Amino acid sequence: MKSLAPFALALVTACYGAAPGKPPQIPLPPIADGAEIYVRSETKTTIEQVPHESWSCPAGHGQGDPACTRTTYTQAEPVTRTTTTATYGDQPISYGQFVAMTDAKRPDKLVELDDLSHKCKRANVPRYIGIASMLGGLAAGLLVGNLAHDAGTGQAIAYVGIGAGAASYTLGFFAFGGAQCVAARNLYNHLDLTRENAWTSVQGKDYADEMKEAAAQFNASHGRHARLGMRR
Repeated sequence: MKSLAPFALALVTACYGAAPGKPPQIPLPPIADGAEIYVRSETKTTIEQVPHESWSCPAGHGQGDPACTRTTYTQAEPVTRTTTTATYGDQPISYGQFVAMTDAKRPDKLVELDDLSHKCKRANVPRYIGIASMLGGLAAGLLVGNLAHDAGTGQAIAYVGIGAGAASYTLGFFAFGGAQCVAARNLYNHLDLTRENAWTSVQGKDYADEMKEAAAQFNASHGRHARLGMRR
C-alpha cells in the first residue's frame, strides 16, 4: 500500500495547476513626446581571482569518481565584462522597465494570458475531483487495509480511487482547458518582470546587443525622429 503514495502524489502534482492571475505591474515612466531610450554599454577588463579545479585519478577512473582527488584553487586572470544601463529621457530605468517599454507585443501577450487563464479555470472542477478521488481512495484503502487487516481489499479500493481520480484529472487536462494552464503559467513567468525591475544594470555582450536593438526599434516608433516624421 505504501508504494501507491508516491504514484498518487506524482499524479496530483503533474500536468497542470491553478490559473495564474495578472503579473504584478511595475512602475513605468510616463511616455514623453519625442523622448528616447538611450542604452550605454561599458566594457572593462580587470585582473580577478578565477576559481579552477583539477582532478587526480588512478588508471581506469574519471572525474567525479570517488577514487579521484578533486583540488580547487584560484588563479589571477584577466576578466572582461560588459555592463549595460538604460535611460529614458534623462532618467535611469531598470532592466524590467526597459523590457516592458520596448516589448511592443506586451499588451497582446497580456490579453492572451487572460484568455488562457479563463480557459484554464474550466479545468478546476475535474482537477479537484481527480485530486479528491486519488487522495480519498488512497486514504480509504489504507484505512481498510490497516483496521480490517484486509490488505487485498484495501489495495483494490486504493486502485479504484486512484484510477477514477486519474481519469478525471486527465479529462480536465485534455477536454476542459487544463493544457492551457501550462501555457498560461509559462506566459505569466515571461511577463512577470518583478525580479528584472530590481536590476539597474545587466552584464554580458548579449544583453548589450539585444538592448541596443530594442531601443532602436522603440525610438523609431516613439522618439524624436518619429515625431518629426509625423509632423512633415
